[in-house]
Amino acid sequence: MGSQQDRAASFNWKWHYSAAGSLIWLALILVLLVPKANHNPHVLWILVPLVVVNLAWLAFKKLSGMPSSSASQFDTVFHSAAVGVAALWLVASYFRRFGGFVRFLMCFGTLVTVGCLSILSYSIEFSRETPLFLALLFLLALALLGAITLSRRLCGGKYRPVRFMLWLALWILLGSSVALVGFIIVGSMIMSGGPRFSEAILILVVGGSILGLCLYVLNLPFMILGFAHPFFRERFCACLGLKSVPGDLAKPRAETGSQP
Repeated sequence: MGSQQDRAASFNWKWHYSAAGSLIWLALILVLLVPKANHNPHVLWILVPLVVVNLAWLAFKKLSGMPSSSASQFDTVFHSAAVGVAALWLVASYFRRFGGFVRFLMCFGTLVTVGCLSILSYSIEFSRETPLFLALLFLLALALLGAITLSRRLCGGKYRPVRFMLWLALWILLGSSVALVGFIIVGSMIMSGGPRFSEAILILVVGGSILGLCLYVLNLPFMILGFAHPFFRERFCACLGLKSVPGDLAKPRAETGSQP
């Protein structure tokens, strides 16, 4: 940044300066390998939707021409949500033994823990934006889990993939709008100022729809895996307490086949 006559400056960069960036991925590896219930080769299928959403995110950033300064901030939110959902599928088998409310809290705690690790991975310095990221991650976790819970109830506690996903789309859109309202309120308190009423309405309508769509698309590959693969379908039904519908084509062969 000096004149061309200035001597080049050197900086001794050590590997551990950026080691915190791998913290969230290390947590995912631990969740993948440590639980005994995951000692099954089928569990590696969870990497497929994780890779899909990451490739989609990279393509979106490239096509939209997102500045690097903004991309780094959105990376924190995206990887928190993507890795959090993947971790939730990996530990869901341990939550089935608890009641509905406790199970909800444990799922929420999983998403929040991954979100905190994501913030530590992308920034080890706390600033005024850190509470904003935490608030957004908390609210998104509540919106997603609330939408899943309501969709489960409206399916009558039965395994109906298409009906479940339709209800999930509606509740995620509504939940994201509510989460955005909470985020605006928290942001106004932290930053000592907020948008005008007309701007708040525009943010709520447009921003809530975009946020809900992004959250639904991010969750969609994981849900498809849960519906298509018997290993994860069993976890999905057990964690939500869903019962298979007679004649359901998505039931495992062991259940639909003839018995001697």
